[in-house]
Amino acid sequence: MKYIQQHMLIKSINDSGSFSGYASVFDELDGHGDIVAKGAFSRSLEGFRKSGRRPKLLWQHDSSYPIGIIDELTEDSHGLFLKAHLLLDLPKAREIHCLLQHGAIDGMSIGYRVKQQERRDNHNYLTELDLMEVSIVTFPACSNAVIDQVQATDAIKLIEKGENNMHQEIEGILQEIRHNLSQMAESNGGNIGKIRRNSLPLAAPLGSCSNKSDFADFVRYGADNKKSLHEGDGEHGGFLIPAEIVTRIDDQLKLFSPFRTIAKAITISTNAIDILVDIGTPDAGWMGAQDHERLETDTATLRKINIPVHEIYAKPLAHQQLLDDTNIDVENWIVKKIAEKMAHLEDAAFINGTGEDQPRGFLRCESSAALERDFGVLQHFSTGAVGRFADNTTAISLLIDMTCSLKPKYVKNACWILSRSALAEIRKLKDRDGRHLWQPAISESTPATLLGFPVIVDDNMPQLIPDQASIPVAFGDFSAGYQIVDRQNLTMLRDPYSSKPFVEFYISKRVGGDVIDHDAIKLLKFDVEAQ
Repeated sequence: MKYIQQHMLIKSINDSGSFSGYASVFDELDGHGDIVAKGAFSRSLEGFRKSGRRPKLLWQHDSSYPIGIIDELTEDSHGLFLKAHLLLDLPKAREIHCLLQHGAIDGMSIGYRVKQQERRDNHNYLTELDLMEVSIVTFPACSNAVIDQVQATDAIKLIEKGENNMHQEIEGILQEIRHNLSQMAESNGGNIGKIRRNSLPLAAPLGSCSNKSDFADFVRYGADNKKSLHEGDGEHGGFLIPAEIVTRIDDQLKLFSPFRTIAKAITISTNAIDILVDIGTPDAGWMGAQDHERLETDTATLRKINIPVHEIYAKPLAHQQLLDDTNIDVENWIVKKIAEKMAHLEDAAFINGTGEDQPRGFLRCESSAALERDFGVLQHFSTGAVGRFADNTTAISLLIDMTCSLKPKYVKNACWILSRSALAEIRKLKDRDGRHLWQPAISESTPATLLGFPVIVDDNMPQLIPDQASIPVAFGDFSAGYQIVDRQNLTMLRDPYSSKPFVEFYISKRVGGDVIDHDAIKLLKFDVEAQ
């Protein structure tokens, strides 16, 4: 998810916590170099109206701090207009209400997913956005979104009470309301009706997500039933898979891809990401007496690692009769098929990918037995025999050395990853008291362990073959050592013609990966160390 932070000048917020204003302004450059184009929220608002849902109102983009309710959303020629109220029964909402009233905070930000964008004049023009939430924030980045909260109800109450001594103040409030309505009408071509029809109603009924049902119809019947699905912009065309279906696919990928469960993954909206890593550790020192000289300390060296994303695709087939059967859950079927076909391919790339048109696997890094190594070189330990352990005692010593070679900061999340054939050899190892080093899982939530660290079996790790050198075992903190990068959005192309009577689905996504911390991963090489 990305964010657009925009400044809002709070003219007034009433005692009930209600406020209104523009959550996003069109054609204005934000602090991240993005520009929201007119109409970018129209499909997202249409989806909210159909589903009866509404985006969340949060504090500082923190999902653990919902602070209120968004009552109305309107997209006009100026931007995304919002009416909302804080839930003052919540302590955090009361605190924010106080800060807003005193002007201590005055920023607002939206959280969104990019559906479509264009590159023009060295800026990203965001032409279609999937709105997720609106947040009140401390530090804004743009200065043109305005909260202009004026309560007509307060003026009406005063009139009804006959408090004529407030007449001038009341008249000023009403004039400001008329002025704001006039400006909104002018910015929308003089048509107030259009503003109202494009808004999210106050009491929208709850219901099921239309995008989800539209996706099922598209899988069954094709493009004539695409309804609210969004067209993709990739070279193969097709339609974007709805966000909730993508989430289910991601969950399934973790089931079929063991490496995804231990590595770190982020989602981006561009074709690559640059990650800065520290080489070395900054120095520090004690100050000592006040008159002692403060010696200059060394700083860490920064290196940039560029991780591009590469296209991966799956092409499951389904008979049209299966799709026509209403008793078949086609959404669940397509989710599992996509995950099964993509998971094996990307898992193999995370481990042994070349880096050319696919992620770079950690086994593709150079390795050395030396404790001190150049940047980009992993440390390996050799068994002293090709395709096997030299003997039981040497094997145990090697495994212990590997666990103790990790720096303390990596130990907490460390685990083993190995092939099934390597596990078969390791399970035979016993200590001097006859106890196996490998211990079975004691429950579904507690994996098997080796020397006290979890064991992950991944058949994409190289097989252990006698008399053949290989690296079928690795150990370390892979959440610190390896970065998976997913490009947001999956697209699907439905082809009922090429393989009749089967329907062919072409699903594509973009994913990348590379090692970002070469001290966090250790390798066990079943080979003789070269002298």
